Amino acid sequence: MPKRKKHAKDMTTEEALKHLFHPQVVKQMKENVHKQHQSRKRKKRSV
Repeated sequence: MPKRKKHAKDMTTEEALKHLFHPQVVKQMKENVHKQHQSRKRKKRSV
């Protein structure tokens, strides 16, 4: 029996990203989020 596709509401965040966006877009978004997270850590340390 063929595997049924998941509905978007049943997907995890990672699955939804892979389903909705091109792999290169996902890679770029993850890099940007990582950079933002790193810059926030640095700001908290300097305070």
